[in-house]
Formats: sequence, C-alpha cells, structure tokens
Amino acid sequence: MCGIAGFNWVDNNKIAEITETLNHRGPNDTGYHVDNSVSLGQKRLSILDLSDAGHQPMFYTPEKGACSSKYKKELIANSKTGIVFNGEIYNFKEIRTQLQNKNYVFTTNCDTELVLAAYLEWGTKCVEKFNGMWAFCIYDKEKNILFLSRDRLGIKPLYYYQSENKFIFASELKAFYKAKIPFEINTDSLNHFFIFSCTPNDNSIIENVKKLQAAENLIYSLTENKIISRNKYWKTKFSEDKISENEASEQLYKLIDDSVKKRLLSDVEVGAFLSGGLDSSIIVYFMQKYVKNLKTFSIRFDYNDFNESAYAKIIADKFETQHFEIAFTAKDIKKLIDELPHFYDDPFGDASMIPTFLVSKVASEHVSVVLSGTGSDEIFAGYGRYSEYLTLKKLKKQPAFFKNLLVNIYKQRNPDKAAKLKQLLFTKNDEELYFKLLSDLFRGEDAIRPNLNKIKKLEKYFNQNSILNSVLNFDQNLYLSEDLLVKEDRATMAHSLEGRVPFLDHRVVEFANSLPVNLKLKYKTGKYGLKKTFDKHLPKEILYREKQGFGVPLKHYFRNELKDYAESIIFDFKDFEYFDKVIVRKMWNLHQTGKADYASLFWNIIIFNKWYSNWKY
Repeated sequence: MCGIAGFNWVDNNKIAEITETLNHRGPNDTGYHVDNSVSLGQKRLSILDLSDAGHQPMFYTPEKGACSSKYKKELIANSKTGIVFNGEIYNFKEIRTQLQNKNYVFTTNCDTELVLAAYLEWGTKCVEKFNGMWAFCIYDKEKNILFLSRDRLGIKPLYYYQSENKFIFASELKAFYKAKIPFEINTDSLNHFFIFSCTPNDNSIIENVKKLQAAENLIYSLTENKIISRNKYWKTKFSEDKISENEASEQLYKLIDDSVKKRLLSDVEVGAFLSGGLDSSIIVYFMQKYVKNLKTFSIRFDYNDFNESAYAKIIADKFETQHFEIAFTAKDIKKLIDELPHFYDDPFGDASMIPTFLVSKVASEHVSVVLSGTGSDEIFAGYGRYSEYLTLKKLKKQPAFFKNLLVNIYKQRNPDKAAKLKQLLFTKNDEELYFKLLSDLFRGEDAIRPNLNKIKKLEKYFNQNSILNSVLNFDQNLYLSEDLLVKEDRATMAHSLEGRVPFLDHRVVEFANSLPVNLKLKYKTGKYGLKKTFDKHLPKEILYREKQGFGVPLKHYFRNELKDYAESIIFDFKDFEYFDKVIVRKMWNLHQTGKADYASLFWNIIIFNKWYSNWKY
C-alpha cells in the first residue's frame, strides 16, 4: 500500500513537498521521478517483495523488465511506461504467467511491474483483468499521456485537480493543500456532508478538486494539457438468476473462501478486525484455516447498547485466535478530535471512524495487513433499514388521516421517534424516503438548510429491477464507497496498516447482485442466504442475533461526559458561518432533556469546525 502524487510540470522541490504529506501511507520508502513532462512521487508501504526492486516510480520495458527511479537509471530513458501505484493485484501471478507466455520479461515479484506489462499488452482495458484494489497513474511516454485508474468498488482513493494548464493528482487532499490550490468550499459537497456525513459523487469539499470515482479510468493529455477521456469500465448490475438455496450457498462458500485466500498474499504478517458480527466472523472462520496464530482485534465500548466485545470473544475462543481488545470511552474522542482532520482531510462525519482509528492503531503494532468484513451488508442486505424501508413505502401510500393517527400513537410513547416517523411518512417520493431513513441529519435541516434539489442527482441509482436492489445499488455506489471504505482506508493508512476487504472481491459482488431478493432479505431477515451458507460453521448466537452496527454512543456523551466540550466547539466557532445558531441552540437544549436525539448533527458541526480550523489557509 502506498501514497502517490504527481503533476504535469517540472519541480523537484514541489513534488517532494506534496509527496511527503502522504508519509503515513508508506513510510518504508520514498521515490521521485522528474523529466521534461511530469513530476511523480510515491511513498511505499512494503507488503509484497520487500526488496528495493519494488521501489517506485517504476518503469518498464518488455525485453528487460522493471527499472525504478532508484536503480538502473540508464534503462529509464528507453522505457515506454512508468507508474506510481497504490494497492494490490491479487491475481497478478496468473496474469504474469499469461504475459510471460507472450515473452514479457519480469525482474521483480511485485504486482506493480505486472500492471505496467499488462498496460503495454492490453492498454486501458488491462484493469478489467485485475482482481484487487488500486489507484494508480501510468505515464505513457510514447503517447505523452497520464492514465489514471481506480478499482471497481473504490477501495483505494485518488483525487485530481485541473486548472487551465495544471493537472495534479494525489491519494489524499492534504497534498493539494500543500500545493496551495485555491481554498474554496464546494457548496454542493458541504450540502451533502451535512446530510450524509461524507461528500458523495465526484466532488471533494474543495472546489475543482475531484475524486476519480470507483471503476473509473481517466486519460490526461500532456500535449494538449487537458483531460481527453473519462469513463467507467465496470458498473454494479443486478439480476435475479434462477438458483436454488443450496446451490447458492455452495457457490457463495467457494467464492468467499477463494477471496480470503487471495487476500492472504503477503510477505508480512496478516491479522483481522473482529467485531463479533456475522461478517467479520466469516472472515476469521476462513482465515484461521490458513493462518497460524491468527491475531484478531476488536473494540469494547463503555455503554452496553453499543458493546459487541462479548461476541467477538466467542469467535476468538472458538477459533483460538490471539485476541486483542481495545477499550473505548468518551476520553478517546477528546484525545483524537484534533488529530482526525489531518487524516480525514475531506470532512467525514461517520463517528465510527474513531473506534476504527483506535483499533487500527493497536493492530498496526502487531501486524502490517488486516482483513475486515466491510461490504457484506451492502451486497447481502444486512441492514435493518432495508425491511423498514419496504414497510414505510407501504405506509406512505395510506391516507393522511391514517398516517397522522399512527404518528400520534407513537407520540405518546416516544416523541422523538414520532417526529422522525412523521418526516418519513410525508416525504415527496421514495428516494427521499430512503435518504431520510439513511440519515438522521435531515432532522436538522432547518438549522443547516440543505438544498434538497442537489440531492436529486443521487436518485439515478434507484433504477433497478426491484425495490430492494435499487437501495442496494445506491448503498454500493455511495454509502459503501464514500463512507465505509473512506473510513477504513484513512484509519488504517494513518497507522501504515493495509486494510483488505474480501467481500468486495468483484466476483463476490457480482454473484450477490445476481441472487434472487429472497436470498438476501426474507421474512425481514437480512443476509438470509449468507446466514444459511454458514449455518453449520458459526455459532447460532453470532448468526441469528439482531444486527447491532458499529456505532458510537454520541447521544449519551453529549448529555454527559462531552457536554461542555462539545458545546464550546459548536457555539464558539465563528470562522465560517454556515448554520443558524439560534435553531441549533434550541436543538441542543432539547437534546439535553432526552426528548430528542440530534447527536449526528452536532457531531458533523464539530467535525466541520475542526476540519476548517485545521486546514484553512
């Protein structure tokens, strides 16, 4: 795993400066290449082929193999292509054999060299052959272009900036801050952040800094100084193929098994995040078959409603892993709140980033690679909100008097839930219903005044052959890639730890998306087919307990341990006025009574204030 950066002009000092901002992503080695057309930089985290042969930027000729900017410099002038690469290609050995049969020479055991050779053989279509995660830039010297690509699900990040005659790319936004591009807030992204806690689609928080999206290729012409091509090479596709429950289970078992095995490819030690939920338990079940003395890592919360550590211990004991449990309290938030904006440099409000950050820190002290269960919920329908959405869609069609009656009944028991139910039942359309079900932040819209028209662009994902597949399509394309994968990438990379996600092998995703919906959600049971597949392999208390989620007890903290601390950050901030403090103050007071829960809104305000104070120049 690595950090990469580059631009389309010559500046030795500048490429060193912006590459250095990515040191946490790859502290083992640093490399630069500057010639008449480009400046390239890379920070390397050594996982495969720990020798100097894997140094980047790397150049390649089919007759003589790889040469880096550090060694065999005399060969660089004769090479056709160079690369800075972040990621892993898990099937690189199979592809390398194909290319060796075509007389391509290989001099390293790195997948980086394979990517260059594959590009020379198949052009930009080479990425369609890769099984893995990646973000890279290939410098094609003959065509005088830069070819940027990102993996199918968006596991690895890549940003770019284009002005009239400048083009910059990098793994993280901090590289652009160091380059001192204009610091202008993108209002669409700010709007999305206060609804979804992240910045979905291709915009970042900074105007004109774009994200290369998942499964996207981009070609920049160094001759014309402009982007000449930008296209998707893979898309999520849904069908409902005819398949029996037993056959689906058999195929699914084999696919996940093979995906885990492929992601154990490493020259350093590999461990696992273990939450105690079904998904991470499945990953550990397979890993313990292949990894001796497997190390697992989990979090213990100080509020029982959020604590799954007992279930993690059940799996750790069953498979005899060397288990590490990290305690999490409100004090950890105060310790980390000033540090987080450095790593989450595109504002990010999913509060579970803090326990993920902490567990990554501990894991990095014992292993260099971790596998997690991320992605399973979005492809196998694991969230309770999926069945809730189907129920609400039916209720939404009822007459207004019936919906008001239902709300009034709830109001007697729980005024806060009644207010949310009213908001959901009277939404304009089904897409808005799901957005508001997904995000509590709509409840603070009077304070933030989000532009709901901007969100309509996201409705394009609700176009599948069933209601369930439509929301899964939305979650796979936005919630997964823009929230969960961002959270895990930044948390692990902050500690120079490589995170791998077996459920997001594209073969697993494609198979899951082809299953009948009743093998995903059946009788309000999410992940039905996945649970049946592992019914004989995992304890029943893991398989069939209610999904808990990886949340943080913010609503409790803001009423108790963090009340004064949070209040000062929210209301003393004056650098950037973007919300109505009078309304927020009323919401804060109501939250303190316990009659309402606005914790998500308060948290996002805190995160944005800290981000702005940290990065504004």
